[in-house]
Amino acid sequence: MTGRVFHTSDWHLGRQIGRHRRDSEVDAVLDEIIAIAEDYAPDLIVHSGDLFDSSRPGLDDMRRAAQALRRLGAIAPVVVVAGNHDTPYVLAFLEFVLNGMGTREGDRARVRFATDARPDGLLVAEYPTQEGELTLRIGALPYLHPNRFTYDFADPGMTTATYAERMRIVQADVYRRLAAGRGARDVLVFAAHLFVEGATPSYSERKISLAAEYAAAAVDLPDVAYGALGHIHKPQPVGRAGFPAYYAGSPLQMDFGETGDIKSVVLAEIGPGINPRIELVPLTAGRRLIRLEGTLEEITQRAGRVGDAWVKAVVNVEVPDPLLPDILAKMLPQATVVTIDERRTGAADRVLDRETSTRELPDVEDLLRDYLPGRGVTGLALDRAMAAFAHLQADPDSDDPASCCEENLLTAAVAGQPLDIIDRSGLLPGVNATGSEPTR
Repeated sequence: MTGRVFHTSDWHLGRQIGRHRRDSEVDAVLDEIIAIAEDYAPDLIVHSGDLFDSSRPGLDDMRRAAQALRRLGAIAPVVVVAGNHDTPYVLAFLEFVLNGMGTREGDRARVRFATDARPDGLLVAEYPTQEGELTLRIGALPYLHPNRFTYDFADPGMTTATYAERMRIVQADVYRRLAAGRGARDVLVFAAHLFVEGATPSYSERKISLAAEYAAAAVDLPDVAYGALGHIHKPQPVGRAGFPAYYAGSPLQMDFGETGDIKSVVLAEIGPGINPRIELVPLTAGRRLIRLEGTLEEITQRAGRVGDAWVKAVVNVEVPDPLLPDILAKMLPQATVVTIDERRTGAADRVLDRETSTRELPDVEDLLRDYLPGRGVTGLALDRAMAAFAHLQADPDSDDPASCCEENLLTAAVAGQPLDIIDRSGLLPGVNATGSEPTR
């Protein structure tokens, strides 16, 4: 006799990479997650937090979450734990929408949300397995910000205790509620969004929530058949003898701190008196994130192996090259170059001593005059650009909001464009006197 738990986490719906949205690959990976769940036929589905990336998700991401959770709820009951990026009010609204749109089975909601860590609001629920031989009992603990202990718990000891001590008390209370009246055929599951000591971050999560003082002790996790953990984006087990606890991780590589991560969902088959069977199933729908670093020649040698990916390029250069974006775009036709960092070889930050730190700092005009030659603006072009800057400083609040000739000159100079492309009126080609493109 066993029960099956399907564990996913940290979708971060709405997360962008640079200025790019990732809707198509998010939809693809959600379809992949749902297909794996359908094939596994679990008795319970757990999402262990950070459903959204923002506390105020957009309408498209709310709709995407509702549709995915409704599809998962048609496979098995779903419990969603609030993460540190989630807002209880948003999740409460989503729960209302889901359970008011045909997702109820009798009096039982197919999708439930754990948003309250207080003893009287804690989500502890029972779900019978499909064969009816076992009951999965789950206790779900949402993310607890250190500041919330003062407001959410009346125990004065919570105020002076360390974060780990506070979490020990809360988790012990979860276990007491889970184990109360436990029968021989009850299988206990603990779900939580938290950082457990010893877990390996992906260097992409908010560092403040991963500090050592905010880590929960692994030995303090409730003694259950399976622990479904969220918050760390790198899929991994949390070591404790006889206690299988796993971070399912995020379904996509969220940023360039996760380039080495293989994303997955967790399938857990558990039961009383048996060794649990845990399987991490890789997810393949998302685009890879690749960091290309080196000289332009070194990057060229690797470019043919990149293919369809998000790319961060760190290029070693002797002098800034305004054509670098075009060169990389042609070199990586299938990829999306998210960001380009030009690293000057031999350049180093100068440590300010007492004398240099008390000297008068250069003004904007001096900084601009030093900057423009590095962009290829010299001689007469430099003089014209500096004259345009002086004109703008003299009349910063012109009644005419249209771009003036001086502003166009300065824009072209800063962009490294040859100033001979500007006609005698001071306008860029293809731009009329109002600063917009002419009507065609």
